[in-house]
Amino acid sequence: MLRSFTSSAASRLRTTRLTTGVPSTTTATRAFSRSNVASHARVRPTTATSTTLGLASRSFPTRPLTIRRALATVTDIKGATVTYPKTDPEFTTNPILNWRTFPDFAAIKAEHVVPAIEVLTKQIEATFQERSKRMTPTWEGTMGLTQDLEDDLERASGVISHFSRVKDSPEFRKAVEAIQPMIVAISLKMGQSLELYNALVKMVDNKETWNALDKEQQRIVQKAIQGMRLSGVGFGLPGEGNAEKQKRFNEIQGKLAQLSLTFSNNLQDETKAFAKVITDRKELEGCPESLMQAMAKNAQARGHGDGNAETGPWAVTLDYPTYVPFIMNCKNRDLREHVYRAIVSRASKGEKNNEPVIDEILSLRQEEAGLLGFSSYGALSLSKKMASDVGTAKDILERLYEATLPAAKKELAALTEFAQNHLGHPTPLRPWDTPFVEEEYRKDRFKYSADQISEYLPYPRVMDTLFEVARDSFGVDVSEMSAADQSKAGMTTWNKDVKIYQIKDDANKKVLAYFYGDFYSRSEEKLSGAWMDICVTRMKDPVSGEVRVPVAYLICNQPPPLSGTDSLMKFQDVTTMFHEFGHGLQHMLTTVDYPQASGIKGVEWDFVEVASQFMENFAYEDKWLSRMAKHHKTGEPMPQEMKETVKKSKQCLAGMAMLRQLHFAMLDLELHTQYKPHGAETIFDVDRRQGKKTVLVTPIPEDRFLCGFGHIFGGGYAAGYYSYKFSELYSADAYAAFEEQGSSVDGRKRIGRKYRDTVLAYGGATDPKEVWKEFRGRDGVEVDALLRHSGLLVSP
Repeated sequence: MLRSFTSSAASRLRTTRLTTGVPSTTTATRAFSRSNVASHARVRPTTATSTTLGLASRSFPTRPLTIRRALATVTDIKGATVTYPKTDPEFTTNPILNWRTFPDFAAIKAEHVVPAIEVLTKQIEATFQERSKRMTPTWEGTMGLTQDLEDDLERASGVISHFSRVKDSPEFRKAVEAIQPMIVAISLKMGQSLELYNALVKMVDNKETWNALDKEQQRIVQKAIQGMRLSGVGFGLPGEGNAEKQKRFNEIQGKLAQLSLTFSNNLQDETKAFAKVITDRKELEGCPESLMQAMAKNAQARGHGDGNAETGPWAVTLDYPTYVPFIMNCKNRDLREHVYRAIVSRASKGEKNNEPVIDEILSLRQEEAGLLGFSSYGALSLSKKMASDVGTAKDILERLYEATLPAAKKELAALTEFAQNHLGHPTPLRPWDTPFVEEEYRKDRFKYSADQISEYLPYPRVMDTLFEVARDSFGVDVSEMSAADQSKAGMTTWNKDVKIYQIKDDANKKVLAYFYGDFYSRSEEKLSGAWMDICVTRMKDPVSGEVRVPVAYLICNQPPPLSGTDSLMKFQDVTTMFHEFGHGLQHMLTTVDYPQASGIKGVEWDFVEVASQFMENFAYEDKWLSRMAKHHKTGEPMPQEMKETVKKSKQCLAGMAMLRQLHFAMLDLELHTQYKPHGAETIFDVDRRQGKKTVLVTPIPEDRFLCGFGHIFGGGYAAGYYSYKFSELYSADAYAAFEEQGSSVDGRKRIGRKYRDTVLAYGGATDPKEVWKEFRGRDGVEVDALLRHSGLLVSP
């Protein structure tokens, strides 16, 4: 899921990934978008609606408190004026604390987690308490006195959060659970500081001081004040104060942090636990060879067989690289049903049952919203988004629903007819049938399967092409760093397959950023899905003028290479890679010097997916598809007919795909605005009620998909899942600016540079409405662009 772009320290530890997380509209993703929506989401990712300074934007919608992730490392930059004593040995010996731009990942162990956070939070609390006494209504007297504290806490918690997602283990989980209360406590202390809040408000009220700030600083201060209000600072204000409410509010934050972590751990454990071992190859008829190899390795990892894809045995698992191609290709209907029932019932019974966890989360969120003066948690969440209120979000979803429903019904009718007359398949179609029938329909219509197409998409060539797109469109050069260069820079990684890349300006060769790429699935330790996250944020030191360049994580879960060959990418893996790289570019190509709003930080949640979804469009362009699509053995170019298949696949069954996403978005808002926990309806009743409007293939009574809906219960999309479609309106219209240039090379380069200098550059320091107006030259967004790209625009 955008799983976690930025977030508070506490929220990062309870949410596991920002993913970027938007489910793609490609056929492969449609095949499992309901059953596996929580685990394949892209970023991403984490939660928290604000921070101690309320630098709310890319803040995650689930929590309005705590410190923001990855603020600038003031103490690590020459000439920085604000420091605090770090005399404890942990600051120099613990790899979670002792790093600058690049953490020493190879040295980090679970045993480092608790000592690091114990020492750090104790020191930060003492320093913040001392500095609070001398805060003044100036930029230097507020932001200048908190930035280094926030940075150190957020960098430490960020490394821990990242490690917990890519190197999961019982020891690390136990350590994370132990430090969570410490981080929640210090985050609340800073987020509810009356001294800091009063200084910020006085700064706004003083016209001379306020007018001396630049526009970026003013937006940061305004967001800080909003964030602190949502963090409960008002409970301590004269006339508003209420000690009992503050106590209860703070209790809720701690409970929600723990519940979110419990939800994610339950889901992860249940996903790992399932494995259907098959010994008869005939039961897996239809499964492509690459999947057979992967399932043989799955079985071997679980103590069955030697990993031989010819003789087996094979294990069907619920991790995305296995489940999706299985449910799309396996002809064994009974086996598909068995596996489907397993995935929609994960974490819904026994000790790992997430239903009571969800009810308590929803109940506490509603109580939290009430304490802050909102009618619902949905109203609280929307108060800091571009849409601004629940009604606007619902109106957008309704408009898309009305445009989508007729097309979706026609598509289902076509699938049903195809299943009956061409496949001899039983009807009506059941949920475990539609992915299979969709794939067969596509193969019949376009002649090629996803597996056949992947033969022309070897990972190295796809990456080379992606970087060519960046150079051609945005004027940046991306290159993989050699082992020697990594060693020279003191860089280490957490796995041998992780790569490190450097980004330079293509014109002046100036280093702009770095990113870690962890692209292969490791189901035993790495969470499913794909996401981009922050390692380090860009910051310019006010004294020395030195700029620290940003560093990002790009995480995917494509199948690893087998038998010494390159990994072959399904086209959905390709669009996922482009998507996450789009998030990364917004973080890495920012020109904002203030870390509080640099890159994706400070960008409204329902605008932050624009950059990622925008990048997906390039994967379909004939120019770039021709560059990357070469057969992995012969080097022969992809046949033109196959390329046309790929391009047309974007619109194939797009109505059903859109309707599924609208169901998730509408259900999310319903649960966070109207649902009454522990009332007459259960969460599953709400799902079924909403489904009568938005679900065309009747779910099974045992469907408990909500117990795996990590986006809104373990991630940052609570009352915010609509953001995917809201952002997609803008991303489609942004790409239309390129389309309007036709075949003009100069025109496309000019638009690409303008996009880099606005959408990618301005980060959260400029209101997205202003960013959009400068880039597109107008205020509104053209909804028809999205409908046209999806093939859903009806001619008058």
